[in-house]
Amino acid sequence: MDKRPMIKSIWDFVLFFVVIFFLAGCSNKVEEKTENREPKIHSSSNTNRDTTLYVVPGKKAAEEMETMMKTDSFKRINEWGNHINQGIRYEQAKNYEQAEIEFKKAIEADRSDQGVPRRGLVRVYETTGQYQLALDQIDWLIQRTSRKDVLDELLTRKQKLEQLLSKKID
Repeated sequence: MDKRPMIKSIWDFVLFFVVIFFLAGCSNKVEEKTENREPKIHSSSNTNRDTTLYVVPGKKAAEEMETMMKTDSFKRINEWGNHINQGIRYEQAKNYEQAEIEFKKAIEADRSDQGVPRRGLVRVYETTGQYQLALDQIDWLIQRTSRKDVLDELLTRKQKLEQLLSKKID
C-alpha cells in the first residue's frame, strides 16, 4: 500500500483547516469594524418553507428602515405583495374564487402596479372558463405594455382565448 496519497490528503486536510481558520479570523474583524455602519445579511431556511433572506442592520440603518416601514407607501406595497402571494397560494390550491378576491385586493392596494395581479386574474379566469373576463384583463395589459416580448406573449394568449371563447359560444 502506497502511503504517499494518504500523506498528501492529510496535508490537504490540514491546509484546508488553516485557510478556514484564517478566513474566519479575518471575517470576524471585518464584522466588528462594520457593525454600526453596514447591514449584515443572514439567511434562514426551513425544510418545509422557502429560504428567507433577512438583513440585520447597524443602528443608523435600523432607524432609517423603521422610519421607512411606517410610511403609507411602504404599507401599501407590503399589502399589495401579501395579496398577490395569497392569491397565488389560493390559485395553486385550486381555490379560484378566493384567488380572484386576493388579486382584486392587490389591484386596490396599489393602483400604480397592476400588471402582476391582472396576470393572476387572467390565469384564474382562463382556468375557470371565464374567457371574456380573461380577455378584458389581457386587453388592459396590452394597452399598458411597452416590452415587445411581453406584448407578443399577451397577443398569443389573447388569440388562444378568443378561439376558446368562440368554441364555447358555438
